[in-house]
Amino acid sequence: MDFNLNKFCGKTDEELAVVAKNDRAAADALILRFFKLIYIKAEIFSTDTADADDMRQEGVIGLLRAIASFNPERAVKFSTYAEVCISNCMKSYATKCHSKLHNVISLDEIKSGTVSHEKNPESIYINKEFFSELWRIIDNELSDLERQVFTLSIQGDGYHHIAVELGITVKSVGNALQRARRKIRSRISGVLPMK
Repeated sequence: MDFNLNKFCGKTDEELAVVAKNDRAAADALILRFFKLIYIKAEIFSTDTADADDMRQEGVIGLLRAIASFNPERAVKFSTYAEVCISNCMKSYATKCHSKLHNVISLDEIKSGTVSHEKNPESIYINKEFFSELWRIIDNELSDLERQVFTLSIQGDGYHHIAVELGITVKSVGNALQRARRKIRSRISGVLPMK
């Protein structure tokens, strides 16, 4: 995988989001820009240490969905759109995991501000390793069906649309997506980048 981040340094988030739809290296660069935000959000939405890892993974999925569905013709900054997608993905996960969300902090309680995108050589290397492993898992360890369902899901397609497109049942879509997420979570938990 090509991690030449220098070619993306001069691009705005909006420009990079457009390129990232069809360029995995550009998507990786954009994910690196937003990874600190994902960590912060994961800490806010998580209720225990184990849950924070799952929240970070959900945040990455939310960011991938933001990249796939971002429309540059709308008058919305990508950073704003991505933050909403990341938060919504984490909220959905929290709702599934917890019958009551009394431990989850509301977004209204979070003061707005920009997240620093500072990087040092060590954090860049660790993040490169994480994304390399993430793409390796998606490419090599998911079955064809799991990969197709997961890809369509992060692009924002619903279960019914995926079922129609792939010619399978909605239940099969749900099962394949759960298997894909379980495989990704179990294999990526040991290589999550440090804060």
